[in-house]
Amino acid sequence: MPAITAALRDKDSRNTMIMKIVPFLGLLFLILFFQIVTKGNLLSFKNLRLIFNQGYSLFIAALAGVFVISTGNLDFSMGGIIGFSCVCATLAATKINPVFAVPAALLVGTLMGTVNGFAQTILKLPSFIACLCMMFILMAGTQSLITGSSIMMPIVMMKWETTTMKLIVLAIYAAVMVVMFRFTKLGKELKTLGVSWEAARQSGVSPRVRIFQAYTLSGFAAGVTGFFLMLRTGGAAISTGSTMTTDVIVAIVFGGMAISGGASSKITAAMLGTLIVTILNNGMVLAGYGGDAQQLVKGLLFLVIISISTSRDPNVIIK
Repeated sequence: MPAITAALRDKDSRNTMIMKIVPFLGLLFLILFFQIVTKGNLLSFKNLRLIFNQGYSLFIAALAGVFVISTGNLDFSMGGIIGFSCVCATLAATKINPVFAVPAALLVGTLMGTVNGFAQTILKLPSFIACLCMMFILMAGTQSLITGSSIMMPIVMMKWETTTMKLIVLAIYAAVMVVMFRFTKLGKELKTLGVSWEAARQSGVSPRVRIFQAYTLSGFAAGVTGFFLMLRTGGAAISTGSTMTTDVIVAIVFGGMAISGGASSKITAAMLGTLIVTILNNGMVLAGYGGDAQQLVKGLLFLVIISISTSRDPNVIIK
């Protein structure tokens, strides 16, 4: 038994080391590869600005996704919340006043995240079931609110889409999220839950409170994401946010964080992973590959990274 335990410990240590190095090497490889393939267009000023705009919403959502995944849970409803928040923000801007778009998106997103937390902590539903049901409900809500295929925001709001404003919001948002995850009890206790709920309870952690907070924060971030997607696309569509759930999970895993969460969870995984996913998508478009090819490559890479980073314990399931 001691020999087996030591071997498993060595394997976990090796996997952790690999997951620290691989994301940086992968990002460097992607930059060099697509810079060559696109004949220098990848790092042109125009394309770098495009990369920033393409990855902006994913970055916001992924930072909050770390809080949920660190507990060993997954938020499958994030894409649905983003889409529904975007629709509500657009309707508030068109039916009432453009200034109401911001509170509408934030309130709707936060409320939906709170419902997720309530379903899991009070109703005691598994996160997989609660979030999946929420996603289906919000997809139906989005389709019922959009009479056609899309709705447009007021033209006057186009002036809100500025790089300066987005940088200011991103800097403040990222700073707050980093401080919360790395230097407060919230982040530390969420990672403790990812290791062992029983050990967390014995340490004085309240799993219900922390899970509730993680999903509420995820919902708030989805609301912020929905608002900025509205500005970028000029409104809301039935498909808004449809791929965001998987993109967030893929980005965090690509950034070097285990999907099972735990002590190795890190906020920098969202930052690095967002860069990797965005550059991968952007580079493949520049190289002439369509969306199907992008999904295929991301799926294969995701499978490889999961196989490297995940311990094969048959008793571990999604909480």
